Amino acid sequence: MRTSAWTVCAALLCRLAGAQAVSTVALSNGVQLKIAAQLGQPTGQQTLTVVMSRASGDSFYRVFRDQNGLAVFAYELAVSLSSSGNVVALTAKPVETAFAERFPDADGGKPVPTLSSVQVLEPIGSGSRAEIGLFELQGMGLKVVDTAEVVLGPSSEAGETASPNRLHLAEVKLKIDDMPIERTGPEGSVTGQYGMIYVPGRGAVLLSSGPVAAQGFVKAGTIDGSRLQFVWNNETYEADSAAPILDVEGSGELWVRFDPSYQPSGNWTKTRSPDDSSPATEEFFVAASDSLGWWLP
Repeated sequence: MRTSAWTVCAALLCRLAGAQAVSTVALSNGVQLKIAAQLGQPTGQQTLTVVMSRASGDSFYRVFRDQNGLAVFAYELAVSLSSSGNVVALTAKPVETAFAERFPDADGGKPVPTLSSVQVLEPIGSGSRAEIGLFELQGMGLKVVDTAEVVLGPSSEAGETASPNRLHLAEVKLKIDDMPIERTGPEGSVTGQYGMIYVPGRGAVLLSSGPVAAQGFVKAGTIDGSRLQFVWNNETYEADSAAPILDVEGSGELWVRFDPSYQPSGNWTKTRSPDDSSPATEEFFVAASDSLGWWLP
């Protein structure tokens, strides 16, 4: 299973003292978040470290560890983009079974403290902020609140120049040789300089509205309003979006790179159990990013 695609955000470490610690993470839906942990009035008796690890395609864990490396608190933050592409919904969730299985010794074998319930925050636009009240450590002056700021503009990854004509893919419906492909991956909208369509059994298709310096990209299709089309390996792919695909121009050319060996990690797609009686239909999901580092080594 390929993991290099996630190295940009697999483990972001921030040591907290009296000041805020700010981390920036880019998600599969093209959204960037700047997250600052506000601590209250710490006495200095305890040092906290924040570890950020991907939980799913559009969510990640925030784990607060003490100076001994033990988790004192953890939660999952899910991020979804509206079909219009300009509003983000944040949902803070308690960590549950999936987290415990992944981090069995996070708190020395004890259950890790987490949120008491799901917190659905008010949707916010680019440049806006939302606060998430987390936990207190009495006697140490710690009252921890995460502040998340949404950034919907292009990022400035080293070696890559973000195009003003980014891709916007919303609630995509996919057909291959005129046959619909059932989607059971994350719904909603994604936006970024690069798009990606993953189809089990075929692999990942990377998309760009302009020429790409990375090897393997060829001009193979077109974008017309809310539809893109390309031909690969004698198969015709058609993807219909619920919104216009290009931010600036209504139509344009499409550059494509096919990676048949790509395998997603996490829970973007679910593997059916042997006793699952549901039909063996194909499942796919769509992602986007301003950096090819999400999918290429």
